[in-house]
Amino acid sequence: MTKSKLVFKSSPYLKKLDRVMGFDPTSHAPSSSFLFLDSMARATILISIIATPYILWLLFKLKRFGWLFSFILFVLVPFIIGFRFIENEILRVGLTYLPILTLAVFHYLLQQTYPNWKDPIFINKPGSDYK
Repeated sequence: MTKSKLVFKSSPYLKKLDRVMGFDPTSHAPSSSFLFLDSMARATILISIIATPYILWLLFKLKRFGWLFSFILFVLVPFIIGFRFIENEILRVGLTYLPILTLAVFHYLLQQTYPNWKDPIFINKPGSDYK
């Protein structure tokens, strides 16, 4: 009896998402990351803001609509509320950094979960060997 091996066709969009999410600016400039911590933090935030539309496009191509909805709910809605509906200047300045914080949390959660998308999804159907 031979063992059958499961082979999965990898998605090119998943490989692109892996490349974008695996980018670390401190690995490209390790000496400056220790000398200029503030500049590296700002550069990391800027890179994540610039990469976000591309990540959203990849999520759309991968048909991960739940992630797109959560981006709208947790990043865009606080941004719109903070700049459109808040009239108090002090509160508006305080809410300026909320979308950046929620964007960082969104990227972190996405970075922790997208490697599992390569794994197969087994469904217990009648006649299947999966239990």
